[in-house]
Amino acid sequence: MSWGSGMNNWQPPTVIDGISALAKQYRGVILDLWGVVHDGEIAFPDAISTLYALRSKGVDVCLLSNSPRRANQVAARLECMGIDPLLYAHIVTSGELVFEALRDARDDWHAALGRRYFHLGPPDLAGLLWGSDRIEVDLPRSADFIVNTGTNGRQTLDDLAMLLDECASLELPMICANPDLVVVMGDQTVLCAGTLAERYAALGGTVRYHGKPHSPAYRHALDLLGHERHEVLAVGDSLRTDVAGARNAGLDVVFIASGIHRAELGYVKAAEFQLSRLQELLARHSCVPTFIACHLKW
Repeated sequence: MSWGSGMNNWQPPTVIDGISALAKQYRGVILDLWGVVHDGEIAFPDAISTLYALRSKGVDVCLLSNSPRRANQVAARLECMGIDPLLYAHIVTSGELVFEALRDARDDWHAALGRRYFHLGPPDLAGLLWGSDRIEVDLPRSADFIVNTGTNGRQTLDDLAMLLDECASLELPMICANPDLVVVMGDQTVLCAGTLAERYAALGGTVRYHGKPHSPAYRHALDLLGHERHEVLAVGDSLRTDVAGARNAGLDVVFIASGIHRAELGYVKAAEFQLSRLQELLARHSCVPTFIACHLKW
């Protein structure tokens, strides 16, 4: 594979057929969920087989997701998809990181927040802080801060423009519980909390992110695994969050081409994507993966 003159300063990634080629090199895996293990509704059979194989080889798996839900909720959903909790050692979600950050308030920024929050997101995500000492209010003017979990799947930035403007005028700090910009659900692209947070920051609002690609998410996953960085492999489908986050954390990472970037790569079916488009895509990003696979398989 030729990567072209524009990539001469980068170590070119290695294209692999499956994770089995790498298993002996690592003691732990940090694994993304949406687009890698499942599509939001159905778990991929090859991904489940890979989890079984990793367990049989004694490789510890920590699931790391930008889901704005508590970890136990995501685990329950995974079990409904046929993913046994015994197949992974730990699960970390951006929603759980938000809950813990507000519960523990170990830094000045979180400690300075008041108790009342306005939830910006769909009703089914309103319970993220239930069980904490925080109180949800119905109007931004009654709140001390915003908890942003995203859109209802149909909303656009224009739909939420007035609400974001109001919150910014009140100078409410925002906690973003999902740094992802979009998620692909079938043929539909849905705006995530990260897009709303970017717009809010552009309005002058203060935003604190929890989840990938930010380093605390990876530190937490590594602490749970208990392995050194060179002993852990990350796997994900987003160059912006999974690959950038893993590389900045000092981890090797497998980029899954069949996920969120599939259209940009001309991905049509399993084991088929256009290398010329891959080169163009990587050239637009500052972080390049260590390995590339079409999809997660053993």
